[in-house]
Amino acid sequence: MNRRLAILITNIWLESRGGSEIVTRDLALGLSRRGHRPIVYSPTLGLVATDIMARGIPVIDDLRLIGETPDIVHGHHSIPSGEALIRFPHIPAVYTCHAFDFWMEAPVHFPQIAVYAAPDEACRDRLVHREGIDPAQVVMLPNAVDLSRIPSRPAELPIRPLRAAAFHKAATVAEIAQACAAASIAYEPLGQPGVSSLPDPENELVQYDLVFATARAALEAMCCGCAVVVCDRRGLAGLVTTKNFDEMRIRNFGLRTLSAPITAERLIEEISRYDATDARAVSQLARNAADLEQHLDRVESLYSEVLDGPRQPVITPLGQERAVARFLHENLPRTTGDTRWPWLGVLKNLDVRREALETQLAKAAVERAEVEGHLQRLAEQLALLNRSRALRCARWLRRLTGT
Repeated sequence: MNRRLAILITNIWLESRGGSEIVTRDLALGLSRRGHRPIVYSPTLGLVATDIMARGIPVIDDLRLIGETPDIVHGHHSIPSGEALIRFPHIPAVYTCHAFDFWMEAPVHFPQIAVYAAPDEACRDRLVHREGIDPAQVVMLPNAVDLSRIPSRPAELPIRPLRAAAFHKAATVAEIAQACAAASIAYEPLGQPGVSSLPDPENELVQYDLVFATARAALEAMCCGCAVVVCDRRGLAGLVTTKNFDEMRIRNFGLRTLSAPITAERLIEEISRYDATDARAVSQLARNAADLEQHLDRVESLYSEVLDGPRQPVITPLGQERAVARFLHENLPRTTGDTRWPWLGVLKNLDVRREALETQLAKAAVERAEVEGHLQRLAEQLALLNRSRALRCARWLRRLTGT
């Protein structure tokens, strides 16, 4: 692509190094290497925002800061994407849906969006069958891995696995540790969600023979030369082989592949299927299919189709006004039971709990005052008793008689 573009990329958060955050980072850095000028917007900044800014790419949490209109919007997540399309109502856009079920992954319905991208079949079907998107507007855009970040493996895969890791979501599955112990394999959880994330997990992954993971994490482990068992707390798909790679790839090694319940016994069975030769072949398949440079070729091609080709969107004032009204209706908080805004219900429960605690505190204060008053009266009575003549006389008699 000869034209240099200013590309506004959105993501709901750029804190820990999770799936969509890494996709955003690699997209921004890759487009920058190709001469484009990406700008990244996210309401929540953090580690990944720092990673991106370290390469000279602006990252903002306020769209008012953008001083010039971008050429195209590449949206991830409904809220920041909708904000960007309202901020720039005449700019065409591409929107990516990264998950089948999360509310923040739901597409926004603006006339600027010419292409809806899906990394797997489940997301594609969500767009078409749950959201009513025209299938002609939906394209498959599987996840990619920046191969330039992956170092050489320190050693070839051994005949039997000696070191295993559970990566990202799989790191919370207790049965994996049990299965590895039964198979006499050294095991470590690696980069689990909610814990301080690894800045360069590929440097760690190349140290392991066998990795348990799903989705993009599984793909990254394959590209690092590891044998991979696809699983997380949602279920088990099994060992990735040259026979099932294509089928699992179209499903992003994710939700639709996790058909079996996860147990230590099933995991032991999958570990027993480990084959170093086949794992090396799977790694080559993954690297050929998921090379970020090929992915960027496809992204640039989509940009060209949207800006100058057959996918140019028709943007009218009426269409934009209706899209804004729909966006506000679908995303502004409305009731405490709104699952899209679960904090409303949490806030209400906290208010109820706060009122109950305040009532208990007030009651306890009254009871304390009553107890303090009773103690004060006892102290006064004791003081009177200590000053009484009868008590002084009794003390004198005890001293006199030695009793």
